[in-house]
Amino acid sequence: MKKMMSCENATSAAVSAVLILGIVVSAITVVNVQYIPEWKTSAEQSHMNDVFYDMAEMKNELDILSAYARTDSSTSLSVSVPVKMGGASIPLFSPGKSSGRLDVNIGNILMGNGGDFGMSIVGATPGLDYNSDPLLLDLGTVSYLSDNSNFVNQKFAYESGALILSQDNFSLMRLAPQMDLSRTDNSTNISLELNAIDIDGPQRAISSNSIEEVNFRTNGSDSLYWESILFTDMTMTVWTSYPSSWIIYFETIADDAGIEPAEYSVSSNNTAVVFVLEGSPGEDIKINVTKTYFNARLNLLS
Repeated sequence: MKKMMSCENATSAAVSAVLILGIVVSAITVVNVQYIPEWKTSAEQSHMNDVFYDMAEMKNELDILSAYARTDSSTSLSVSVPVKMGGASIPLFSPGKSSGRLDVNIGNILMGNGGDFGMSIVGATPGLDYNSDPLLLDLGTVSYLSDNSNFVNQKFAYESGALILSQDNFSLMRLAPQMDLSRTDNSTNISLELNAIDIDGPQRAISSNSIEEVNFRTNGSDSLYWESILFTDMTMTVWTSYPSSWIIYFETIADDAGIEPAEYSVSSNNTAVVFVLEGSPGEDIKINVTKTYFNARLNLLS
């Protein structure tokens, strides 16, 4: 009995078990507190890159289909674009996915920014103004808004061919619309070419962490028929939720075209950007505007 009472083998085993359990708990705590948030942040950032590639592919498909639609408007073509709504799953440690919301024609309204995207172009000649209204007033949008746990939330918005990234209170145009500004006729005139993309379809939004699909079908094209008219000045107004990105875009294309700062101006408020182009004395402006129509549906088969 004395030998059993003085034996410390059981005590050693218990202490060892407690120490091992403490080490395991400490290791799990360190991984959860220090490493998993970093892994989740990196995984969610990678998912944002995937969403950008999906939205960029959507823009590319619509650019191609719009060219076909302007060439042969009698043939209806369609394309379906998948979008990875969620991701950032870490097997074993954090298998849960982030999610996102995909909107057709209601993204700006849900964000409280005052409606859909639209344009207006006014070309002036001596004694007469030409106005694009109502052709470009309501062009529609497609947008994706993330719901991340660690990485900053981002929104990708497609507006008439432009793909815009919005983060917090900042926005940046990642891909440009089908617009070209250049000097023509041996640099004696200025030419503006624009193909506006009209997204028509039922207003719908869907939140998911899987893969959702947007289907687009061409529905013809239209034109302002201003090709033979020479203008002294032009005013383009863009109604958008991301004015800073459009300001930078207009300034960039004007500088790239060799337009002098005295020949154009860009102003804005919270909902609109105004781009004014005035040629030098003896310099005219040519405006060629087309519009391609698309019917858009979220999850065509559901």
